[in-house]
Amino acid sequence: MSSETMVKIENLSVTINGKTVLRNINLEVPKNTIFAIMGPSGSGKSTLLRAINKLWDLYPQVKVTGKIYVNGTDVNKMPPHELRKIVGMVFQRPNPFPHMSIFDNVAIGLRLHKLVKSKEELRERVEWALKKAYLWDEVKDDLKKKAHALSGGQQQRLCIARAIALKPKVLLMDEPTSALDVVSTKKIEENIVELKKDFTIIIVTHNPQQAARISDYVAFIYNGELVEVGPTSEIFTRPKNPLTEKYVLGKV
Repeated sequence: MSSETMVKIENLSVTINGKTVLRNINLEVPKNTIFAIMGPSGSGKSTLLRAINKLWDLYPQVKVTGKIYVNGTDVNKMPPHELRKIVGMVFQRPNPFPHMSIFDNVAIGLRLHKLVKSKEELRERVEWALKKAYLWDEVKDDLKKKAHALSGGQQQRLCIARAIALKPKVLLMDEPTSALDVVSTKKIEENIVELKKDFTIIIVTHNPQQAARISDYVAFIYNGELVEVGPTSEIFTRPKNPLTEKYVLGKV
């Protein structure tokens, strides 16, 4: 595994209730890049993301085979709480803890994992995460306000702040803008591009235009199989597979 590789996936297959959803996926995600996984609905994109974070371990009907390495470590050899520290996740719909304050939403993981030693350090880390998520200026005077009082776009940025507060190595994002309006989507896309300075980001999208706008690399998955992977500029201008070309042109 190259020292520049943050996530390596080898022969990953996922079966749900006996049906193969992903088949022999092999990928390498370079450090500090935005790696988009694109494909139509039902192609297995979100399944792949959940496999990286071992979320399928909670479901007895799901069988995952193959190897996944994060920063050189086999995730199967890591306890879930250790994995959660180095792999953060942002879901499709904003899911802050609604009746918890803005501050406590960001602080919860830091307290849970005992990652800060003082109240001062906690305050500093919460402020850092909110600034990184482009939310600080909008909420700095209302940190005690409940999260449900925020708009949808603000709630999603709060979820990003919550995920990055732990300073994970990898940030997984499962269609993070699909439930948002155009203005909020633009803000979050700009935010994601900034965040790659500090994190390796794997984003699932069914929107080829979004992948083209923000990613450095793209993997195209169709019917559970990896069709093509490469630098974004190549995939969108010189795709090797006719199916990829059809997809980026909106014909699939």
